Amino acid sequence: MTKNLIAVLAATTLTANAAVDFTGNYEGTFTDGSGATYAQDLDLTLVGSTDGAKVTAMFENLTGGSAVTANQVFVEADLEGVAVKAGNYKNQNGSGLMQKKSAVTNQFEVSTSIAGASIALGQVSGDSQTTVDASMNIAGADITVQDVSASDRFITVVANFFGFGVTAETQNTTVGRNTAVSATANIALGESAAIESTVVMIDVNDATKVTQDDGILGDISSASNGKKVMGAVLSTATSIGTLTGKMIDMNDANTYVAEVERGALTVGYSKTDNVDGVTSAKINVAF
Repeated sequence: MTKNLIAVLAATTLTANAAVDFTGNYEGTFTDGSGATYAQDLDLTLVGSTDGAKVTAMFENLTGGSAVTANQVFVEADLEGVAVKAGNYKNQNGSGLMQKKSAVTNQFEVSTSIAGASIALGQVSGDSQTTVDASMNIAGADITVQDVSASDRFITVVANFFGFGVTAETQNTTVGRNTAVSATANIALGESAAIESTVVMIDVNDATKVTQDDGILGDISSASNGKKVMGAVLSTATSIGTLTGKMIDMNDANTYVAEVERGALTVGYSKTDNVDGVTSAKINVAF
């Protein structure tokens, strides 16, 4: 891997007006529940850019002891007001309240702005079907419709109402309609302290389309049809670090989470009804 990266860096630096950006994120987690475990994960991102274009290579979920391969490789370019993206990359429906990112797919997309609306045409390589995404701002609300012509199109609305940052997502499938709403606000505590509060409600009627396993409420991918997922998250900065508390109601069981984040270390405890509590310590290093 080192030789390959050096070769890429050397080739890029020889190109006029080119630049290279290399970033990474390491996460190691110690968990003590039914048995003590340690898991680690490293993500690396390499971006080579020149005038009007850039190439991104992402090495994800590296754990050591295995071959290193780039999970996502894609190019992005701006050609006379038309943005082009092509290669192997992931997509995301909505803002992530209900669904995680898709699997890596070989695909391409062109997008531009027409009369204040952003239009994107996408296609999987080798597939004759083209998807159309559209987004625009209406009365202060950012509205995005993904796969406009499909019956199960995904709609997202982001707006600010009376000091609350509100996000709403909805998708109607042949099984039923899933809808998620979150609202975030800062509650002042005196002159220098505040609590950031977020409440989330997800109405699940097609559980196969609720795939988020690492969102604001954690893993909700096991949500059941005909049920609602409800949650609240409170966070505040203190002298000992950032304190976060969560309460999640899913499948008629409550989960309570408490975390303290100080620098690169986060210590937490979670407890679900009728299940043993779990203590965790997480090390996160971004570079």
